[in-house]
Amino acid sequence: MPAGELAALGTAVCWSFTGLFFAEAARRVGALRVNLLRLPVALLLLSLTLAASGSSFAGLDGRRTAWLAASGVVGLVIGDLALFEAMRRIGSRLALLIMSLAPIAASLAGFLALGERPARLALLGIALTLAGVAWVVSERRPGELYGSHETVGVALAALAAVCQGLGLVLAKVGMAGQVAALPATWVRMGTATALIWLLTAVAGRACDLELAGAVRRAGAPIAGGAFFGPFLGVWLSLVAARLTDVGVAATIMATTPVLVIPILMAAERYRPTLRALAGTAVTVAGVALLFAQ
Repeated sequence: MPAGELAALGTAVCWSFTGLFFAEAARRVGALRVNLLRLPVALLLLSLTLAASGSSFAGLDGRRTAWLAASGVVGLVIGDLALFEAMRRIGSRLALLIMSLAPIAASLAGFLALGERPARLALLGIALTLAGVAWVVSERRPGELYGSHETVGVALAALAAVCQGLGLVLAKVGMAGQVAALPATWVRMGTATALIWLLTAVAGRACDLELAGAVRRAGAPIAGGAFFGPFLGVWLSLVAARLTDVGVAATIMATTPVLVIPILMAAERYRPTLRALAGTAVTVAGVALLFAQ
């Protein structure tokens, strides 16, 4: 049973749900408040899970902790902030299309840092999967508002893609086959939470947030998004990175825009177009090759 690939697929499923939760929360209280609240909630859930499971930080030393902390900064702080700002500038459609570069960045970093060389069948699966995702994401929907294709927004989306791929590789280096995914995720999340709040305080934004009111208005979607995203989704992503090539794992995780289609069909009665169905079929074929290799 390809456990790493299954964990990566579970990550993509979780991120499909978390995007819907956070979108609703952002509509109610704004993206900044959602971003500041989601990480502490996830850190609390990780702490409770660590305590309940009896997991420990015994495998961590200073060097591994530093790699994991760097992974949290790159992937969960720089990468996420760049993605949110890119979505604001150029729209979610184009930003997510550029984010399809993340598996390429992960594969290159995995080759340079870990010596991982995907087999030919895996490379074909990666190509098919990314082609299917790009085909689905690049479709213009009726009534959709496009963001402007300004250079800064495109550059930020590309930075987010690189940070996502690099963050996964840094986490794998930090785990080094010796540290379990759960404590590794806690280190990443704790570092990211502390840094996000520190940056907000330094910028002078912490006093005007009215977080108590934000929790009352959007506590449920924030909690749901934190559970599926920075808690369960990020945890599963490290399980995947630990058990399989990071390029393969990142490619399967990139199928989120395709996996969200059946969720939208059920929740919003969305009717996929023939193009979306064709892109989904190509994506499924690519993922099937990744499981078969």
